[in-house]
Amino acid sequence: MWNPLRPPPAPPGLGAGKLIPEQKASILSKLVFGWLNPLLNTGFTRPLESDDLWSLPPARLTDALAEKLQQNFYARCPPEKRPLYMQESGSSPKPAPEDESASDLEQIKVSAGATDNSKDAKSGKPTQEKQKEEKSPYDSSLSQALHTTFLTPFWLSGILLLIAETLRTTTPLVNQLLLNWLVASFVYVRLDDAQRQAFGISQPRGIGYGIGLAFAVFVMQEAASLFQNHSYQIGMRNGLLVRTSIIGSIFRKSLRLSPRSRLEHSVGQITTMISSDAEKFDLLSYLFHYLWIAPIQLILVIGLLIKTIGVSALVGFGLLIIIAPPQSILVKIMFDQRAKGVKITDARVRLITEVLQGIRLIKFYGWESFYVDRIQEMRMRELSTIRKAAWATAALIAMFTVMPTLAMILSLITYKLTGHDLNIAKIFTAVQLYSIARVPLILLPVVFSLLAPTMVAVRRVTAFLTADELASPYTIDENHALAVDVDGDYTWEDVEAIERERTDDDDDQELDDTRKMLKAKEKQDREKAEKERKKREAKEAKERKKKSKGGMGAGELDEKDEGLPVAMDDAKEDTGSKKSKEEPFALKGLKLNIRRGAFVGIIGRVGSGKSSVLQALIGEMRKTRGETIFGGQVGYVPQVPWIRNETVKNNIFFGKAADEHRLQEVIDTCSLQYDIDMLPYGVETEIGEKGVNLSGGQKARISLARAAYSSADIVLLDDPLSAVDAHVGKAIVENCLINGPLAKKTRVLVTHALHVLHRMDYIYVMDAGEIKEHGTYEELMQSGDLFPRLIDEYGNEKADSKTSGSKAAATQAGRGAVGDVSKLQMADEQKLAAVLMQVEERNTGAVTWETYRRYFVYAGTILWAFIIGAILISDQGSNVISSIFLGWWTSNKFPNLTQGQYMGIYAGISGLTAIFSFAMSLSFTLVGLIASLGLFKAALGRVLKAPMSFFDTTPMGRIISRLSKDQDTLDGELPMTAMQFCMSFFSVIGTVVLVFYVFPYLGLLFVPLTFLYLVASVFYRRTSVETKRMDSLLRSALYASYSETLTGLATIRAYGQQDRAVKDADHGLNMENRAKYMTNSIARWLGVRLDLFGNILVLGIALFAAGFRHSVDPSKIGVVLSYTLGVTAVLTEMVNQLAQIEQSMNAVERVQHYTDLPSEAAAVTNGDPPASWPDKGEVRFTNVEMRYRENLPLVLQGVDFHIRPGEKIGIVGRTGAG
Repeated sequence: MWNPLRPPPAPPGLGAGKLIPEQKASILSKLVFGWLNPLLNTGFTRPLESDDLWSLPPARLTDALAEKLQQNFYARCPPEKRPLYMQESGSSPKPAPEDESASDLEQIKVSAGATDNSKDAKSGKPTQEKQKEEKSPYDSSLSQALHTTFLTPFWLSGILLLIAETLRTTTPLVNQLLLNWLVASFVYVRLDDAQRQAFGISQPRGIGYGIGLAFAVFVMQEAASLFQNHSYQIGMRNGLLVRTSIIGSIFRKSLRLSPRSRLEHSVGQITTMISSDAEKFDLLSYLFHYLWIAPIQLILVIGLLIKTIGVSALVGFGLLIIIAPPQSILVKIMFDQRAKGVKITDARVRLITEVLQGIRLIKFYGWESFYVDRIQEMRMRELSTIRKAAWATAALIAMFTVMPTLAMILSLITYKLTGHDLNIAKIFTAVQLYSIARVPLILLPVVFSLLAPTMVAVRRVTAFLTADELASPYTIDENHALAVDVDGDYTWEDVEAIERERTDDDDDQELDDTRKMLKAKEKQDREKAEKERKKREAKEAKERKKKSKGGMGAGELDEKDEGLPVAMDDAKEDTGSKKSKEEPFALKGLKLNIRRGAFVGIIGRVGSGKSSVLQALIGEMRKTRGETIFGGQVGYVPQVPWIRNETVKNNIFFGKAADEHRLQEVIDTCSLQYDIDMLPYGVETEIGEKGVNLSGGQKARISLARAAYSSADIVLLDDPLSAVDAHVGKAIVENCLINGPLAKKTRVLVTHALHVLHRMDYIYVMDAGEIKEHGTYEELMQSGDLFPRLIDEYGNEKADSKTSGSKAAATQAGRGAVGDVSKLQMADEQKLAAVLMQVEERNTGAVTWETYRRYFVYAGTILWAFIIGAILISDQGSNVISSIFLGWWTSNKFPNLTQGQYMGIYAGISGLTAIFSFAMSLSFTLVGLIASLGLFKAALGRVLKAPMSFFDTTPMGRIISRLSKDQDTLDGELPMTAMQFCMSFFSVIGTVVLVFYVFPYLGLLFVPLTFLYLVASVFYRRTSVETKRMDSLLRSALYASYSETLTGLATIRAYGQQDRAVKDADHGLNMENRAKYMTNSIARWLGVRLDLFGNILVLGIALFAAGFRHSVDPSKIGVVLSYTLGVTAVLTEMVNQLAQIEQSMNAVERVQHYTDLPSEAAAVTNGDPPASWPDKGEVRFTNVEMRYRENLPLVLQGVDFHIRPGEKIGIVGRTGAG
């Protein structure tokens, strides 16, 4: 049976390969957003997919927007603050033109002093004094650059909004004409000719005049709706483009940061700027116009009030001026608290990022509870700032709610006392005008509350975009005689000094207290751990003393007797500890002359600076002197391999063109074939974020394969052999480094495998950051000092390697049978886990009631719903009563009351409304914060208690997104939207009650209107919720990609793959923007239609009044008409806000999903051993079977062993053996 609410699903791929139809749509389609109908039809029939969304035009893509913003921004910056590619090319970006109209944006302008508060290097004079002498032509103003970049759409949106608000503000004039005509008509028929002649009352115009005025009100309201919706559409689109340009610029800058800047701006901070700060610009881009439109609107209202009730109107507005100072104090409190909160949020996100990066170590030591407490304490501090700002916001809302009413009453009292008569038309016109004045007064604190974090965001992003960049780390000269020619000094940055500078720059007491609190707790824990360590060592020493009396047992050999070279490194570390605290590690007088095609080794003890040499070559250490010249392109194999969340093949290709023959050669020479054969889909198998489903040796060989596949002429290898088995290392040296794809390339190998050194052409010996010796293997053995000692200390393993080589050959010979059996046994299980990364969960359809119920449970109790409901009913009840009482006042229903008493009662009712408004705003915010904190606690606890399989299959960026961006939604957006919706809903209910009370039959108009609203809202919400969910999923994937890229920045820069990284990031952002733009656009589609329905309601009431002008009391019509005019916009906002709540509840769904994560076993159980355990080092495994997670093959199959106390056990086996 056909169900109109469940039509058959539309075919897939609505927007695949198609440009958004908005550009080519007809004028009428653009006017009413009809070009969105195909998307809404599709979304109504089935859940939307990413290929249903149309592509955005080239001008709205990230590359074009970021380039334009960077040109305009850096034109406003001093040359030394511009990107190095602009400085080196000698091309200066075209200066942004000055525009007087930008003065409004100066309210969020970043002071140049934010980054230039030091003394001038040449004159030694403070910057402020120097500016007095000569004003700098550069202001480093990001807000001005944004204004220049998006000038036309920004002001077009503002002009359309001004027209819309002007039409709405002047509508009461037409209403006044209509009410005057209704009063005249009503009075005229009730007087006889003598009375008419005595009072000088002439016959009013006919019904055509009233109908004309009714349609005039309708046209003005409908025009205002269209202008406002298109203003919002252009403004929100502009906000999206601003956000895109900022994110694109931040990402590009992050790839160019110097080592010092990377320490100053952590991955967590960059992620926060991308995820949170950029959003502030998005929302403010269209609401910002109220900062200048609201004053114009208020001036217009004052003018109309003076026209209506004379100069008495100025008395009321004098009251609004008097309360401006306390309002400014409240706004300042909001600004200050938000600025503090943002810094604590940064610290919290940074700590969460660090915890997730080191989760294996944290779980190994059982530190989860420790870090949960640390993060929770920072979260409490963060919410404390939001809570303080909430009190100020609630007070502002209460003031803006009651002040227009009090101002109106003062004006009417003054008007009456000056000898004027009050009539229905004047009273209701004054009421409507003061009601209109309430809207900008309410919006102003909202805009100011958005302005506060945006100002903070502007400063942060400006500081980031002007941070130091990586100076050209090396020169590539393909005609140079040498492959590597280095002569210079290099140093790591002083982390402690940077941290001190960062602390000194922060004048935030809240953040400072947080730091002190964390340091105090860490000190306390360290002291406790130190006491426990000393106690344990004393006990062990006592036991050793007892054993020594009975002689040394088996397996208790002294380390000195074994000749382990540990004392030297330890002694070196101790003697250098004091120096290391004073200055960072440095390479002094580094000089390398490496001929083309040479195989060169760099060796030395642990901490001697071997890896630092390679880091210096690729520019990750700061160069303080000299230069680095490469004779060709560079490839780099880091000590900790960087593996992308991609397939094996794409990790090896790394942006290079696919060549299957070369790929197979690289796989063979890097000893990867056996490992790839074990994967369910071979080279097409996804290997997960950071290669979590690979062993260390497998990751090292994939990283090596990447270098071998690349077209690099010079390959820098940071000890890749240390992660592989001896026989595999020998095979790699033979087949890849000495022969194979790298044979003719220049190879610089940092290694501990001393048995490889005799195969090298040249060797550099490092110690304490300096090259102590260099030469061929034979030269160093004959005349070297440090080199022979190193060989003696670690043992010359040449003989061992021969033995291992023969064993390896035997192993290789037997691998075929073993491998085939293993593959047959594990094939089915492995295919279940072929795609390692879990696809992010996505709910479809409406948000379930269970989600809402659990949200209130996290708020503490379901009773909050009833408490808030009671406040809302009281608030709206006082509004309705005030409107009804206004009708009684104008008709003098109670003759015994004087005009002053009427005004006093009306003021008292309005005062109650203000109290309820304050309670409502505060209760919504506090309940939202309680729920947000509860969800955060539960989600964080579950995440850190989750098994490692969760972290293996979930990108870190996805976790951070839920604990940062989604938390921002729960903290602010959701409570505010919920409050606005409830206010709108109860306002509509109040209107319906009022209309039915005054004109029961007129209330029947709400029946068809309600049906139309329900149909439109259901049709809209099905699509809007899905586009918002897609936006959340795409955004989460985008942040994960950003985080992954920033983690592997050294590898990306070494291979020169920055452009490809930018291209991939731009693609991800463009995909997210599709969903975000559709979400914004369909909201305007809804707004246009719901406004039309509401305006038809107003037209119906006005026509009813015109038709029954002789019998209907004009005071009642005045009450109903003024109320319905105000509620028309409310109806539209109500449905829109309901959709926004569902969209925001998507964040609740996402965080709630993490509260249900499976947890590891309890930290403490009834069967736990005593506190003294273990009292001896004995380990016993009996028929143990283990797997890393469900659906993966067993990695231990029936393992049995027994390790007795004091035994030293070695575990051997081929790669992947377990």
